[in-house]
Amino acid sequence: MNVCEICPGVFHIEEDYRVYCTLVAGEKSALLWDTGMGRKNLKAFIEARLALPYRVLNSHGHADHIGGNARFGAVCLAREDWPLLPSAPEYALNDLPVGIRFELGGLTAECVSLAGHTRGSRGLLLRERRLLLAGDALNPRMQLLGPEPDSLEALGGTLRTVLDLPFDGFLTSHAPGVLDKAQAEAHLRHLEAFDPDALRPVRLAGETVWRGEWRRGVWRSVFMLSEAARQGFAAR
Repeated sequence: MNVCEICPGVFHIEEDYRVYCTLVAGEKSALLWDTGMGRKNLKAFIEARLALPYRVLNSHGHADHIGGNARFGAVCLAREDWPLLPSAPEYALNDLPVGIRFELGGLTAECVSLAGHTRGSRGLLLRERRLLLAGDALNPRMQLLGPEPDSLEALGGTLRTVLDLPFDGFLTSHAPGVLDKAQAEAHLRHLEAFDPDALRPVRLAGETVWRGEWRRGVWRSVFMLSEAARQGFAAR
């Protein structure tokens, strides 16, 4: 597994090809953000390099971010995403409520709502590092597929809230480095100017989905929508 130290105490781990987990380590304890696909022993990898107690948190409930959960004794995931998990998880499952703060020793991590990609998508705000761990919630190509995305109103609220948070850049679960906060503003401008008639059908994983794109200067926002999400945009 490849590891990159993004800033002091923040390590971005490529658990599988283009699937990233993040270890946040303070002076007294640590957090593991997501467990990837589960094809490799992430637990052994972490514990060979970390001498601190740590908690495991999931950014959301999709399979490529919870795949290694069973190797850990307990995992925190927003209750709204519990229906996305297997019916009988092989570990203790705890809620991850908005507003909870983890004092790690010289470093604080605060849980924020990033509802949109899924109803229970969460972010982890590291104020001292001016960094947000965003899971899949702010990917440049935002996917609103299947039955689990939140409403368009919730997505708009998420983006407006994100722009008020004290950070400069963010990490996602599918990119190796820090992305600029301006990407969230690009998504919001895209949402505000959205034209459902401009959507184009594309094939993704054997299914037809709807693609919309917005550009302004160097910034680009892409939405990939299910038919239900497309109808939601059209009904606004």
